[in-house]
Amino acid sequence: MKVLKEWFINAKWGKIALISWGNPDGEPVLLVHGRQDSAATFLPLLELMPADCHYVGLDLPGHGMSDAFPIGVAVTRFINVAALDAVIQHLGWTDFTYIAHSMGAEIGLFYHAIYPNQIKKFILLDPEPALQRIMIDNYSTFYSYYNNYYKKYGEYNSDRVYSKAAALDAVMKARGMNEGQAEVILSRNLKRIGDDLYCLSWDKRLRLMPPTNYPLDYYYQIFSKNTPPTLSIHAKDTHDFYPAGKENARKLFADLEKKWKNFTILRVDGNHDVHFLHPERISSFVCRFMKKEFARSKL
Repeated sequence: MKVLKEWFINAKWGKIALISWGNPDGEPVLLVHGRQDSAATFLPLLELMPADCHYVGLDLPGHGMSDAFPIGVAVTRFINVAALDAVIQHLGWTDFTYIAHSMGAEIGLFYHAIYPNQIKKFILLDPEPALQRIMIDNYSTFYSYYNNYYKKYGEYNSDRVYSKAAALDAVMKARGMNEGQAEVILSRNLKRIGDDLYCLSWDKRLRLMPPTNYPLDYYYQIFSKNTPPTLSIHAKDTHDFYPAGKENARKLFADLEKKWKNFTILRVDGNHDVHFLHPERISSFVCRFMKKEFARSKL
């Protein structure tokens, strides 16, 4: 799908990069990527999506072409809600579809709890792994997200230099991709600093982002209030980023599906990057869901 434009907006801490595709007069669709990714993660799926919609993607702070949050403290997962809020205010959207992968889904659920009735449809791409961390029973484990960051403060606040080949190889090994797919992933994340010398634009603090940490019932209460029609696509061979929380995340989504008739969980073959590696496995379901008319909730 042809790019309409690329631009930046100014936030209090720096610039946020945006990119758009499709029909500028079409139905608005916001695309929000996961941790250590960028808007480029949606490119394969966009090729199979209806071109009459207006798609806008962003690079979250410390990802892609966006500035990182100021150096110093640990970057929490929840702080990204502020960046999402800034983008939506800039766009002036009050009624839109939200498509997000992994951590982007988590951010969207919190945003909807703060600003209900703006997101008219959720399409969540393998959200369970991101939400495995939201309730950590062992509080010393929760604190380790902060403690380990400050123990290795210098490491998390310095850049590693790669050759182009080494950067591609790192992505291919970490995510099970071929070279062409790794090129796409790095297209917004690789900064040239010399002759075949590059650094990744990913903020290294992203590797250790403290989550929120409340009882599971709390999340159920805030995520189940006036929930918009939701298609939650879960990969059968996904990653367990925090295995101890796997059952909590699964229960949360099962309870949401049980309560809301327009909340649908779809399990598909593939891993956590199925939307990028095999978009054809989900595109027909996504397109049908986008076109389907739902009655507005009266809650």
